[in-house]
Amino acid sequence: MKKIYLVGLLTLLGFVVSSCNKWLDLQPQDGITKSEFWKTKEDVRAALMGIYSSLNAGPVETRIFLWGELRADMVDVSSYATEDYRLVRNYNILSMNDISNWAALYSVINNCNLLIDFAPDAKTSDPTFTDAEYNSYVGEALTIRSLLYFYLIRTFKEIPLKLNGSYRDTDVQTIGQVSAIVVLDQLEQDLKKAQNLVPDYQVAAMNNFSVNPDNTGRIVKPAVHMLLAELYMWKEQYAAAEVELDKVLSSNRYQLVGRMTSTSFDVSNSETIFEISHKESRANPLTPLVSTGRIPYIALTEIIDTEFFPPNLQVDMDKFDSRGEGVLYRSNGTVLKYGEETPSFYNFPIFRISDAMLLKAEAAAEQDRGAEALQILYKLRESRGAIEASNRVVDEDNLDDVIQFIFQERAREFCFEGKRWFDVLRLAKKDNYTNISVIIDVISKIVDSSVQQSALNKGRDVNSHYLPIHEEELFRDNKLVQNPFYLK
Repeated sequence: MKKIYLVGLLTLLGFVVSSCNKWLDLQPQDGITKSEFWKTKEDVRAALMGIYSSLNAGPVETRIFLWGELRADMVDVSSYATEDYRLVRNYNILSMNDISNWAALYSVINNCNLLIDFAPDAKTSDPTFTDAEYNSYVGEALTIRSLLYFYLIRTFKEIPLKLNGSYRDTDVQTIGQVSAIVVLDQLEQDLKKAQNLVPDYQVAAMNNFSVNPDNTGRIVKPAVHMLLAELYMWKEQYAAAEVELDKVLSSNRYQLVGRMTSTSFDVSNSETIFEISHKESRANPLTPLVSTGRIPYIALTEIIDTEFFPPNLQVDMDKFDSRGEGVLYRSNGTVLKYGEETPSFYNFPIFRISDAMLLKAEAAAEQDRGAEALQILYKLRESRGAIEASNRVVDEDNLDDVIQFIFQERAREFCFEGKRWFDVLRLAKKDNYTNISVIIDVISKIVDSSVQQSALNKGRDVNSHYLPIHEEELFRDNKLVQNPFYLK
């Protein structure tokens, strides 16, 4: 796969090399032109492989991790972290802070747009390009584009929405941003389309490249269901989310592996629905950030060890949660989830069956089915070896308490996977921010005492929960409008 990915990446970069001084860094400067490419199914396949290569190249994965963890309560910065990220932890974010750099995601989005735009040309000119291949390639590009846009709206709220590729100067335009509602509606439309395009399974022989034996590094229909379910959960449309989740859970295709180990993410397993795959490809960029060498990011053990993985009670002194200390992180803060060797080829999970289970439990609780939600929750806890100390005695009719329990379990299950901040924000903003105290609580735990009161005041402004648009992007596109919180 390493050779295949490299060829795909080089081919793609030949015609989408980005400019450093145009809107969203999308303008290609040199290389293969449209008239020379997009002639055959091999061209489209190479472009798709380049898209997957750009996901595991480093910048995208690192952004997902930082946006999903750095403002939450499971990851801390070490003495090796840059000042930019130390400021993020203290809720002192300015528009020139590197945390707001979205260029890597928009670069991949542009590559997806190019494939969606020009794959029809190849389909017309190449009689060997089957409908099944064409549908899969376009559906995969639609889903990856939707996934990246979903990360962007949860991070910035209002963002530029570009649905056509840029491959020459005249394509690059200033377009400003649109509301999150417009983006979400577009993503819903795209994902419903993708559901009818991508296959249930990826057949390596047909598509001429595989990511791992089960092809969990490629988009398949269950991954589209998962992304659409997450989108519905964000929109508080719980019945619609449950429909998508049931499609995944009822397939019986994915199974819990039981207790986690420090090598659980070294190889794909029966839980994996979609992941950014590194096997026999590029090394995981997170390993040197959290595990080996002078790591800038560490597990926030003083919170994790008390709130999420508390010490054993006397009734279970000989037990331990397989997701906790000694398995996926150490007491010194080292994160083991992405390996300890350099280079490490551990994978980065996007969707696992446990995510489907916990989202299903949440959707059930939101629809007044607390007993069903708890049944799902306890099934997962038993599988992972969760201990009594982290149990939460709740009344199945106290739905708010049930939902709080679910979100605590999500913290345990998905620690260091770039999900925690988005979970905190989703819970906080529900029902027009009736749970804003969730974010205030996080801020009170992670911010330095010297600036805590200032940070708490900022956190009460809901616009502060989204990052600023980077000042370089504001310069490139004069139609962009800064998040009002950062204009004060």
